[in-house]
This record gives sequence, C-alpha cells and structure tokens, in this order.
Amino acid sequence: MTVVKVTVDTKEVRDTLRRLSPRLNESVRKKAIRKAAKPFTAALKALWVSAPYKGKNPHRKAIAAATKLNSPKRMGGEGAPIRVELGVVLGKKGGARAKGMQYVYPWLENGFKHKASGKFIAGSHRSLAWSRSNVTAFMQSIATEILVEARKILGAANVA
Repeated sequence: MTVVKVTVDTKEVRDTLRRLSPRLNESVRKKAIRKAAKPFTAALKALWVSAPYKGKNPHRKAIAAATKLNSPKRMGGEGAPIRVELGVVLGKKGGARAKGMQYVYPWLENGFKHKASGKFIAGSHRSLAWSRSNVTAFMQSIATEILVEARKILGAANVA
C-alpha cells in the first residue's frame, strides 16, 4: 500500500489544542479530520470514475464505491498523532456497491507482469499522484477544521 503521511503542525493549532483537555483535544482532531476529508474523498472517487481506460467501467465504479476514509485512530498516549487512511478498501469490506469488483485496483495503480508475454505493464499511479498534489490542501483543510471545532468548544472570544 502506498502511504502519504500528513502532519498538521501550525502554531495556532498547537496553541488552541493545548487549551483543551486531552479527551476533548482528541475528539476535536478526529471530528476535524472526518469533516475535512469529505471533499477529498469525493474528489478521489471522481478521479477513478472518470479514469480513461478502454472498455466498460464496472471496475472503476467499484473502485470509486470502495474509496473510503478509515476512521481516525490514535497511535499512542495523550497528544499522540492520529492516523487516518484515505484510499480503496479491497475485498468484501469495500462495501455492497463495490461487490468485490475493485480487485483490479492494485494492478491499475501499481502495474503488473503479464503472464503470457512476460512484459511488465506499468501502473497509472493515479491515487499516488492525486494524493501528492493535494496533500498541502488537505493539511490546510484539517488545520482550518481543527480551529473551527475548537472555537465551537472554547467560544469565539477565547480563541486567539
């Protein structure tokens, strides 16, 4: 699996999160990540539905249907980073609309060796290229949402 790590570390976000209790801090970060990721999840789905491959597109539709945000999970103790994955879920866990048809995703994304000819067919790396081009916008969106959620809890007057 291709992994792109995103770290949100701005002074304003750090200062605001310090004012919250550890439990509220984690809750705000998770809620902000979910909210900020919605448009990016939709954009990644749209990218796969409109991918220019030959033939009918049931696999591309299945890939789009199986594109999901795995819920944010804390990786350690208090104040630890929160890990989240945005990508294609393979197998039956991809959802009812995918029907397991997203099994070609690794081949389309990363390439494969053709058995009959022995040639390597290069992958498109669509998801990787998309994630690299959108990582800064995603980080900024998360930072903005963290501040919005924290302001709801602390009150607009108390946040610098």
